[in-house]
Amino acid sequence: MKRILLLLSAAALFSCNQSSRQEEARDSLKEDAAKLKEDLKSAAGNAGDYLDEQKKQATEAINERIKQIDQTADELKKEGTEKSKTALKELEELKVEMNKKMKDIKSSSADAWDSTRKATDELMRKSDKEWTEFKQNFKDLFKKD
Repeated sequence: MKRILLLLSAAALFSCNQSSRQEEARDSLKEDAAKLKEDLKSAAGNAGDYLDEQKKQATEAINERIKQIDQTADELKKEGTEKSKTALKELEELKVEMNKKMKDIKSSSADAWDSTRKATDELMRKSDKEWTEFKQNFKDLFKKD
């Protein structure tokens, strides 16, 4: 009988210790989960800020090229020659493509950003090449540049 009482007492004591350990473990898990949640929020915020900065840089680059196109188009409109009309047409086509890419950038989600950025970089390289070729082909239309 004493042995049974001793075993029951030991089992009760053991189960009490287990409960406090389980509570400590549960509290620790809750704290870890809360910290993880905060870390995820912070990472998401940083990723969002990074995406916004990338979009801003791409938009600024395209806006700068469009500004150059507009300035050049204004000069060509004053010329009125057949060659300047041809040049204007080329510039307008480039500008349409740049504006389309600008819309893509603004509406791009984080999931699609990598492909959008790649396409934007390709467009900028293409526009740099076309811009250089354009200036070479129509250099006689410009006094400066």
